[in-house]
Amino acid sequence: MTTYSIENVSQLAKKIKGNRDENAFPFNYWNKKKLDLQVHTKGKMYEKTMTVFKNEEPSASHFVMETYEPITKSSIWKGIDNISRIFKNTGFDITTDAKTSRFIAQSDIKEKIIDNFVNGSMSSDPNIFAVPYMGDQENWEIRFIESHLITSIDKESISFIDETHSTFEIELAYYPFLRKNHQNTYKADCLLSSYPKKIFSQNKIRYIYISREQYIIIDFKGEVFTATFHTLARGTYPYIATGVNKEFGFVSESPVSPFVPFGNISLLQHRAARSVENIFGYPRMSEMELPCDHCHQGKEKCEITEDYPLGERECTKCHGTGSLSLQSIFKIYKRKLSEDPALNADIDPVKFHTPDVGILEYISQSWKDTLRLGEDAIYVQQIVETGNVQSAKSREKQLEQMYSWLDRLSNFFYNSASRIINNVCLLNGYGHVSIEKPISFAIMNELESFEYLNMIVNSNSPIFIKTVHIENFLKKYISSSNPIIRVVDLLKKVDVFCFYSMDDLQKMSNSGVIDDKQWKIHAYAFPLLNQMYALNPELFLQDDNEIIKELEVRLGAVILSSNAVLL
Repeated sequence: MTTYSIENVSQLAKKIKGNRDENAFPFNYWNKKKLDLQVHTKGKMYEKTMTVFKNEEPSASHFVMETYEPITKSSIWKGIDNISRIFKNTGFDITTDAKTSRFIAQSDIKEKIIDNFVNGSMSSDPNIFAVPYMGDQENWEIRFIESHLITSIDKESISFIDETHSTFEIELAYYPFLRKNHQNTYKADCLLSSYPKKIFSQNKIRYIYISREQYIIIDFKGEVFTATFHTLARGTYPYIATGVNKEFGFVSESPVSPFVPFGNISLLQHRAARSVENIFGYPRMSEMELPCDHCHQGKEKCEITEDYPLGERECTKCHGTGSLSLQSIFKIYKRKLSEDPALNADIDPVKFHTPDVGILEYISQSWKDTLRLGEDAIYVQQIVETGNVQSAKSREKQLEQMYSWLDRLSNFFYNSASRIINNVCLLNGYGHVSIEKPISFAIMNELESFEYLNMIVNSNSPIFIKTVHIENFLKKYISSSNPIIRVVDLLKKVDVFCFYSMDDLQKMSNSGVIDDKQWKIHAYAFPLLNQMYALNPELFLQDDNEIIKELEVRLGAVILSSNAVLL
């Protein structure tokens, strides 16, 4: 490890100054991962849609370019929303001392981490790094640095351009297929499949360098620079990767990267469909042409002049084509009768051609099928079509796969979040923080949850199997902050037949297993608990025993009164 001082900081300045080699590891991989992702998340133009169809009709290529739309953007953002459930309605369960807890509550560190996760490392740049920096109030803060600002990195150090305090210009990298007729419009700039390149002014550039024990600000003014030194607290990190899918080395992938190959193919297929639609998708018309009676092979006689030294010029009637159209300016087709009546009967002056419907149907459907595979890869829930209802077993298997996927990603996310928060706390002199990963995710909305629970309760499985199934379902697929979790925990302690269906209860009643009192407890326990919660929204902040005691009092009053009416 190198420790820098005023004497040898010039070595550092020489190391980090100048443009980095975009073809060197890991910068080339960072750039590729970023561009691959932004084609779908930002709607950038996929370059291959304009380069792989080399022998295409030019008019069709122009049509495709002018009508290009990011059809995969909606699908991939559905997957990003799914992953956001890692912390939606659960957040951070932080354990620390009171002083550190107040510091975290007053800062915006948690919001910064979540915003970077959704709008940064997941959807914009998978290789964003969280680095500490000294804020304006002489407090240590966290900055999220995108990969194009990083100039060097190794295991113990990172250097990057301070974008806030540097002067730069934006350069748009136009692709060859856009250069000829490119107009500098908002849409055209957005569709470019590279991000705007920031060209930094060398005489107004600022580099920040962080080593294991040092934080150095290098301020360049031409060839002259000044360096400011700070010491990092022991146990802190010079940088923390925010990516959740480590591919190799310093390179991470976005959580939604499984969508990318399917999305790319879908874009190519959709692009081909648009081209086919342009060329073959509409009825085409052919008409019989007659030889021009005013010229010979497109040339007519004229006076010999300087412009026409041979005494010939382009025919003024057929414009040099040598043939005449039967169609008038009023879309009326003129037909000259042949001397042979048989020819007049066999030759159509005008004919319409319709493309093969099968080809059009295949080309219009193929990109949708591929896009659906991409959605399946990131567990986007498909709308159930009429007559094709998903079976309960299939739905359960899909939920289990999605839970495993989110659980794996959350391991990375909460580990990264814990390191980032501890970094900023330790640098500012606060205590250690423990962050507990949630055991459940809000995979289902409330309506879906109740429907699924109802399906489990009304199944024909033995009660002990249904109970285990319900417990497992609530633990995994319902957010731990959802009131239904607390409701079920309380009802289990009051109503012993909580998970029994009405059919089960009726059979036991007919057999004399349960009596009228148990029926009423089962019938009134949930409505009364729900009423208690409606009257007191802070009910679930109380201890379980206090809530149960109040519920039992209400149940007793209802059971004793034969004319009980729920208020």
